[in-house]
This record gives sequence, structure tokens and C-alpha cells, in this order.
Amino acid sequence: MSPTLEAMLRHLTDISKEKRTGPVVCSWCNGSSHIKYGTYRRYAIGSTDLVKIQRYYCNHDQCRRTFSILPHPFLRISRSTLCLLLVLLRLYEQQVPVARIAETLKVSWGTVAANIAKARSILPWLRGEAKSDACWAPTPCMNPPVHWTSFIRMFSAKFYPKRYGVPLPTEYIYC
Repeated sequence: MSPTLEAMLRHLTDISKEKRTGPVVCSWCNGSSHIKYGTYRRYAIGSTDLVKIQRYYCNHDQCRRTFSILPHPFLRISRSTLCLLLVLLRLYEQQVPVARIAETLKVSWGTVAANIAKARSILPWLRGEAKSDACWAPTPCMNPPVHWTSFIRMFSAKFYPKRYGVPLPTEYIYC
């Protein structure tokens, strides 16, 4: 792995261990009445380190679901970070061969190709939301403690609507 990319992944892992999250609100009903409900562990980016993620139980009468607030830079379901996806897409657009990227990252060709495809699907939405003056624009990484939670909610609803519900239009999201 290149020293620069390895340093970036190590830095992202350190950031995730600091648990930079925004306000704890229910991912389903936006309620703020909750209790801690255990933890689970998730692999850090590009390593075998595990990061502890806090789970919560929503006390709202109509909700009663569990949720977690992912720390920056984790994305829901994806094993890659937003930063890494954008770096891979930039390398691909600079016509660096996928095989070379895979060799540098010490991952399979298919993993790189899937992440590039994911980045290509995210980028137009990311740019569109930033133009519509989303609360986290131009990027949620600039102030994660304030913006990461709302970004993750919007991201999850947009790309995984069956699991996280239909996304609200940006103008109805308040940070």
C-alpha cells in the first residue's frame, strides 16, 4: 500500500475511534428520548482494529426501535468511507488502472470496481445536495460533530430506502 494512502487510512481509523458524532436522535422518528442499548463492534477502515459503536433504544411511543449513530467517517452498510470512495473515483478518472489501484490497496480487483461504482452513484447526489444548500454542504467531513449524523440519515434514506425509509427533500432537513 502506498505510504500516503496508508497514512490516510490510519488517520481515518484514529478519527473513528474518537467517536465524532453529532446529536443522538432516532434514525427513524427523529426523537431525542432514548436509552443506551448495548454496543457492537465494526472493523476500522483498512485494518483489523475494531471500533465500538453505541446502540440506542428509542423511547418514543410510536417508534420503539433500536438505532446507532455511526462515528465519522463510517458509512452505513458500506465498508468504505466517503473519503476513500472519492479518492478511488478520482484515481479512476485520472485513468489509473483498476488493477494497479487494487494492487496498491492490497484488495481484490472486484472490491475496487465495486467501490468505484458506489462512488459514481454517490457523487451526483452529493453534488446535488450540496448545491441545494444541505446543512452539511459542501462536505460533511468539515465539521463532523455537527453534521455527520444528519448526513448519515440523508445518505441512508437515499441509498437504502427499503431499510431506512424514504428520504425527505433537503429543504425539510434541519441541522
